[in-house]
Amino acid sequence: MPPKAKYDKEQIIDIAYNIVRENGADILTARYLAQAMGTSTAPIFNVFDTIGEIKQAVIDKGKSLYTDYIRDGLSQSIPFKGAGLKYIQFAKDEPEIFKLLFMTGDGNEHITNYLPAFDENSVLVLDKLVQTYNIDNEKAKKLYNHMAVYSYGFASLFVQRINIFTMEDIDQMLSELFLALTE
Repeated sequence: MPPKAKYDKEQIIDIAYNIVRENGADILTARYLAQAMGTSTAPIFNVFDTIGEIKQAVIDKGKSLYTDYIRDGLSQSIPFKGAGLKYIQFAKDEPEIFKLLFMTGDGNEHITNYLPAFDENSVLVLDKLVQTYNIDNEKAKKLYNHMAVYSYGFASLFVQRINIFTMEDIDQMLSELFLALTE
C-alpha cells in the first residue's frame, strides 16, 4: 500500500493561491510550490498532471472570490454602483489576484468592445442595470462600457498601490459619471 499523500488537491491549491496572492502569478512554479510545501515536486504531480492545471485552479479560486465581491455589490441599495465599487475594492484587497484575472494577456487580443465579456458576472451586472433603471440592453451595454473603463482605471491605481483616492472619493466620482452619462 502506497503512503498516504501528505497534501490533498485542495491544500495544494490553497498553498498555490496564497503564493500568488503574496508574490504574483509569475513566481508560481512547481519548484517554488514544492519549497513552500516543504517537499519535493513529486507530491504535487501525484495530484496534478501539470503546473498549468494548478494555475487554472488558482484562477478559478480567484474568480470565485471575485464573484462573491460582485454579488455583494449587486445586493446593495444601488446595485450597479455597488458592483463597480466592489470591483474596485477587490483590486484594492487582492491586487495580485486582480492582476491575474484582469491584467494578463499576450497583447494579441482583438477587442471590439470593452464590456468585460470574459467576466461571467457581466450578465448579472447588465441584467441588474436594465432592471433597476428600466433601460434597453443596448443603452445598458453602452453605460456599462463607460463605467467599466472608469472603474478599471481606479482598480489599476490600487493594484499599483497608488492610493490617491479613498473609496468615498470613488463612490462620489462614480455617481457623478453615472449622472453625466444618463442625462
